[in-house]
Amino acid sequence: MDKRNIIFCGGGTGGHYYPLMAIKNELEKKMENNNLYYIGSKYGIESKKIISENMKSLLIPIKGFNRSFSLYAIARNCLLFFELFFGLVKVSFFFMKNKPSLVIATGGYASFIPLQIAKIFNVPYFLHEQNSFPGLVTRIFGSKARKVFLGFDNAKKYLKNSDILFTGNPIYNHSQKDMSLSLDQTKRTVLILGGSQGSVFLNNIISECIDNKMLNNINIIWIAGLKHYDKYKHYNTESIKVLSFVDNMPYLYDICDLIVSRSGAMTVSEILEFKKPSILIPFRFAAENHQVFNAKYLEEKFAALLIEEKDLTISLLSKEINEICKNDRVYSSMKQNIERINNPDSIKIISNSIMEHLHAI
Repeated sequence: MDKRNIIFCGGGTGGHYYPLMAIKNELEKKMENNNLYYIGSKYGIESKKIISENMKSLLIPIKGFNRSFSLYAIARNCLLFFELFFGLVKVSFFFMKNKPSLVIATGGYASFIPLQIAKIFNVPYFLHEQNSFPGLVTRIFGSKARKVFLGFDNAKKYLKNSDILFTGNPIYNHSQKDMSLSLDQTKRTVLILGGSQGSVFLNNIISECIDNKMLNNINIIWIAGLKHYDKYKHYNTESIKVLSFVDNMPYLYDICDLIVSRSGAMTVSEILEFKKPSILIPFRFAAENHQVFNAKYLEEKFAALLIEEKDLTISLLSKEINEICKNDRVYSSMKQNIERINNPDSIKIISNSIMEHLHAI
């Protein structure tokens, strides 16, 4: 196979960035003597992470569209048009200089400009959509993609004019630090996740549940977030482990019985990977309410309980946690249901499909 120049784009958040890097790392194992490039946003998570990937990159000054109604949002969105113009110019020169033969994108606002330039320059591209409800970038560019890989099978009903393939979401593997927690093995263990930054809303609810002694005879592993750890670390006991940040999530997924979490695409994918029952509380400000769609994917299969923020109270959450953890029939049913869900070998399917294309051109 001749040498290829391949551009990877997608970022802004970890939900877009990490699947892209998982794809990139797998393709690197299968390709030799190819030039790999990255295009993302200087304001996204990639601005701190891409340097470790050892690839040439272009970070453009662009942010996502602000969907709120305020003077700040209006001003911010007006500025976005200027960012788009200058971004288009920068990315155009990047394409002309590096002459890519393929673009691989995982959506998010950081993908918009590279995909638009790929269309103008007639460069083929692949898309990966992480969510149950496809994002705006996937809906705009999906019909012209060589293939749209789907993280959730039910997303296909929104992409009827696209060449789609259900693959699941690729999990990004990185070096992990060893860790060990001492817990009472006679109790079920609940893992509380608030996303990569922690959740003020979930932290407040969990602390109130504990203060009111509503979660007794249960082990709790609570990832409060780096910014919030000091506020909640005093809750640490033999059965409650408050953590700021964890670099070894597989260990926690392995030892827990129930997950209480937001429902970002990658969190739901990890829940599927480790086959754990869950209570999912979608972030109500997520773009296009995609976290609700992700949670419904598991709820409709009776593998998870969905509670929207507006309905969540300490009495409701504690009731549901206790019901799942202390009722073997309920727990076993949810466990069996999630184990029945097809979870394909995502990274293998995606990389093989892209390699077939590369060998054919």
